[in-house]
Amino acid sequence: MTIISENELENKLNQFRDVLINYDYSEIENVIFFDINSLNHYIENYKENPFEKQYDAIENILNSIYPYLPGSLPSDTINLISKIINVKSQDEELIKQNVLFNIKLDFIEMVKDISTEQEWNDLVELCKKIRYSKTLV
Repeated sequence: MTIISENELENKLNQFRDVLINYDYSEIENVIFFDINSLNHYIENYKENPFEKQYDAIENILNSIYPYLPGSLPSDTINLISKIINVKSQDEELIKQNVLFNIKLDFIEMVKDISTEQEWNDLVELCKKIRYSKTLV
């Protein structure tokens, strides 16, 4: 695994926060969804819609910074968890994906719950410390 620089990590974290909190939905500013079914219909039938683009951007950033997130697990640990659960080999990959997904989802919720710049700076510093600890290995 290649460890990204501290500056790159900070830039990606800020980019992640911006995409998550301030995503530009102006291309659908005149669209009103009457209920969740109409939203789901829109998402399913209009490819490359803003919701899909935001999700893809978030996923790409998270994939690049995952090792430095609070609660992230090394792939060895995820493999061990899968084996402990004693699943069929085809289900093992599904468990890995679910574990990774839940860690990413927790981080998204953590960022959404931040209400001050100090809280954000503290989270960035925590991710930097996690990154630094990986340079020592």
